[in-house]
Amino acid sequence: MPTTTARPDLAQQIVEAAIAQAALGGLDSLTLRDLARMVGKSTTVIVNLFGTKSGLIQAAGEEALRQDAAFHEGFFGSVSDLPLERGSLLALCQTYLRRRVGGEAGFARISEALLLDAAPTSEQRDLMERWHAMRCAAWRRYLARDARLDAFVEPLVAWLTFEQYYAGALCSRADYGVVAAEGLGAMIDRAFGLADGPATATFWYRDAMVLPQAPARDAEPEAMRRKLLDIAADQILAGGITAITNRSVSAVAATSTSTIAYHWPDMRHFVLDAVWHSVFRDMPGHLAGHTPDGDPAVVDLDRWAAIMAPTVAIGGEAEGFYVRYARLIASICIEARRDPSLRDLAMLLRGPEGGGTYYKQTGVWPADFDLNRLAATRFALWIKAEALLSCARGRLLDKDALKAAACLLVARQSP
Repeated sequence: MPTTTARPDLAQQIVEAAIAQAALGGLDSLTLRDLARMVGKSTTVIVNLFGTKSGLIQAAGEEALRQDAAFHEGFFGSVSDLPLERGSLLALCQTYLRRRVGGEAGFARISEALLLDAAPTSEQRDLMERWHAMRCAAWRRYLARDARLDAFVEPLVAWLTFEQYYAGALCSRADYGVVAAEGLGAMIDRAFGLADGPATATFWYRDAMVLPQAPARDAEPEAMRRKLLDIAADQILAGGITAITNRSVSAVAATSTSTIAYHWPDMRHFVLDAVWHSVFRDMPGHLAGHTPDGDPAVVDLDRWAAIMAPTVAIGGEAEGFYVRYARLIASICIEARRDPSLRDLAMLLRGPEGGGTYYKQTGVWPADFDLNRLAATRFALWIKAEALLSCARGRLLDKDALKAAACLLVARQSP
């Protein structure tokens, strides 16, 4: 960790107020005017100290990183002699998540928000690189007592990074608790070299849930209903679920604001349809049930990596499905903390994690990979987390990294 220079008292007060405000309403809710009112100063004072709003956000990020490093030091220090066993590590990870989604962990809300920025600055990328390195180093030091766990430090940190979004929205739900514990337990089993058990909770939830149909399934491409959904989906994927309004969609569609009301009973139904439309519309063919070209019997790891690489591409119009999908899920979970009516949607997204990977594996995954249901969940959560982390840090998740992760997270059958 680089040392941070001491700040004047006023600058520190402003930064801490910015973290507190962003923790409640997100970085988008942070305005210089409101912040000035909170600290009893003029906006000119804030501008003189930090320059633009982006300078203030960068300063808040640096302070949040410092607080998060202190959190890790205290957290692991309190359990330094806890035996490293399957049950104790599972309980530790669950406690870690509960602490990080609690109201006192405002610093974690800053990292969550910065991780979703689709166009991070070079300063932000450097900050997120250091942040991720700090977390990995803290976990690596703690897990160093068992050599088997070293290879799983980064996958575990990635898993916890993405599960944190779900936990923040769903931690009070019993169905989430049992499904999440089963998936996390499977990650820990893999780290300890244990075989995957039955996916009892995952199949239980999957059998009981009702997945929606594609909202634009029967709409012609040129139909107004399809046009509105496409516009809304683009806005959601670019800026999150709060990015769309009746006016923002109608303006792009060059129609009146009453058009949405003509096709949907209210704005809420429209937003939910737009969310699912963005998922179904952009889903890669192999997850939508279209078997890739070629003989499934001769699929190898190189061909698998070639199929997966475009789904984690970063930057520009070629941004991959998993990058956009992970950003969408995370933004829904963040909003669900403030709007309980969105929690059922968040749970629908979390419950069947890895379903497409599991049910559509033929012709995609090499036959010697034991892609059982828990292994599919393990991989699906990892790839979403890594897609976000690679974008935030400006690091391409290349084919070699994908192949290494597949071999690490999914067992292979003996010849």
